Amino acid sequence: MRRYVAWHHERHATHRAMIDRYFEPAAFEAEVAGLPGAFAPPAGRLLVARCGAEVAGCVGLRDLGGGVCEMKRMFVAPEHQGHGLGVALGRRFLAEAVAAGYRAARLDTGPLQHEAHRLYARIGFRRIAPYYELDPEMAGFLIFMESEAFG
Repeated sequence: MRRYVAWHHERHATHRAMIDRYFEPAAFEAEVAGLPGAFAPPAGRLLVARCGAEVAGCVGLRDLGGGVCEMKRMFVAPEHQGHGLGVALGRRFLAEAVAAGYRAARLDTGPLQHEAHRLYARIGFRRIAPYYELDPEMAGFLIFMESEAFG
């Protein structure tokens, strides 16, 4: 997960201030130190993809209440991108969400993550209005999505 934030800093350097607001350093370090935390079963999941012994990607599932879960920290390391690992993680996330009894899944993502936007649409997510309270600047910066894969 730390590599995920470092990747954002490198790839989206022009938006560093917004990235640091989103991944508030003290809160993010507390989240990592407390793993699996909100991602622990039975309500949550923390999925890790490996290529051999190397961690290649991850995604977290956490409960939002009311039968809705959230996809968090979806990341595939750059050297493992382009091989379908993101789609596999996303589909496994949705399968885990259904198995856990959720009726919907939501996510937020940055505006410059065009590959992620296409991946999320491919596995059944569509854009929605913000689903949690944010200041107007952050709400306008992020993209919010919900899965249509629940039936």
